[in-house]
Amino acid sequence: MNTRKILLISGDKDLISIVNTSSLTLTKLNCQISLESVSDLEESLERSKAVNLDLIIADNDLKNIDLKELLRVIRKSEDSKSKKIICLYQENSDPDFNKKEIFESGCDSVMTKEEFKRVVNNVLVF
Repeated sequence: MNTRKILLISGDKDLISIVNTSSLTLTKLNCQISLESVSDLEESLERSKAVNLDLIIADNDLKNIDLKELLRVIRKSEDSKSKKIICLYQENSDPDFNKKEIFESGCDSVMTKEEFKRVVNNVLVF
């Protein structure tokens, strides 16, 4: 059985807890998931280089990270061109948030945190 390796870039303890709980639940249901959570720019860049990484979930609410620039740097790496990247944002929290710019930076999917919380199990499995 293959293990899906997921990198969560967030400082939101509630979001981290929900993703971690879902990962553990799915693992008990015989769907192996390895989750790493980081909230630091340098560590995010380093961990995103992992060859066996399947999915990157990036939280736009991290104030110490320019998400668009982080996504561009990740996508420049030859090993990261095929990795799936999901961007999460808090609805109405950032008036300057622009989905188009996030997609142009290399993101595959953008959703609100509330949307993500409702479908987290499905996102982690696929």
